[in-house]
Amino acid sequence: MIKILSLFLFLTSLVYGQYTPFTLTGIKEVYPVVEIHTEYVPQEYVAIIKNKVIKAMNSLNIKTKNFSDRSVAVLITGLSVYDEPVLHVKFLIGEEVKRTDGIATFAMTYESDDIFQITKLDADLNDSIDSMLERFTKQYKEDNE
Repeated sequence: MIKILSLFLFLTSLVYGQYTPFTLTGIKEVYPVVEIHTEYVPQEYVAIIKNKVIKAMNSLNIKTKNFSDRSVAVLITGLSVYDEPVLHVKFLIGEEVKRTDGIATFAMTYESDDIFQITKLDADLNDSIDSMLERFTKQYKEDNE
């Protein structure tokens, strides 16, 4: 059963990770946020992950120094599947947008996620974050050519 679940999660990540329905044009400034909501990941990782995100944004000339209405967030939750620790990592952008009727609302304007079983926390988490940042960087560059 674990093999079937792992295969499903792997295939879902492959398919979902290749294409996104989001457009990343015009992003010039973001406010980075990292939240960890699981006992599987120590809170010390907040600063490490935040620095990775800031470095990636800066490499794209996206400012991260000041507060912005547009947040780039990494959210980490954990669960247990057949007594095995599993992490769900989300990388997303949320911002206030105006609808055609002029009403402002908060919306998720980019999302990427990863679900994996923890074997070596540091390596697994770094691989997950790095791959999501790479996908974001690639799409950002393509959208802003």
